[in-house]
Amino acid sequence: KDVAWGDLDYLIIDAPPGTGDEPLSVCQLINPIDGAVVVTTPQRVAAMDVRKSITFCAQVGMKVLGVVENMSGFVCPKCGEVTHILRSGGGKRMADDMGVPFLGSIPIDPSVAEAGDLGQAFVLHHASSPTAELMRSVVAPLLNLPAPAPQA
Repeated sequence: KDVAWGDLDYLIIDAPPGTGDEPLSVCQLINPIDGAVVVTTPQRVAAMDVRKSITFCAQVGMKVLGVVENMSGFVCPKCGEVTHILRSGGGKRMADDMGVPFLGSIPIDPSVAEAGDLGQAFVLHHASSPTAELMRSVVAPLLNLPAPAPQA
């Protein structure tokens, strides 16, 4: 209420999983919301929380724009090979079960944290890396969504 956001193309809010006070407060304070991107990790317990988040979105009339599976494998900093130290594919299975779009999977990549520590935009400074390509492929469908109707 106390912030003059101006005209925004996107507002990204990182909320904890589930249906606690934070997501409810966001829905009450920012209305209308065009949609939500729900992020999960491959483990079953994480998918259970994300299912609750998707159900919450449906209950408040918020469209789920898609699901992203984060930490889907680990990129070796020496050779660049992806190793699946956690299960993978759980996000896609859950999205399919819930009938929402699956946007893609992104691995743990130490170079993402390194870029952040240096204040660099990872996808710009490592544009040709496989992880940056995956990030762009996850975001691309969101950039092509039709603009929302202006509010009266």
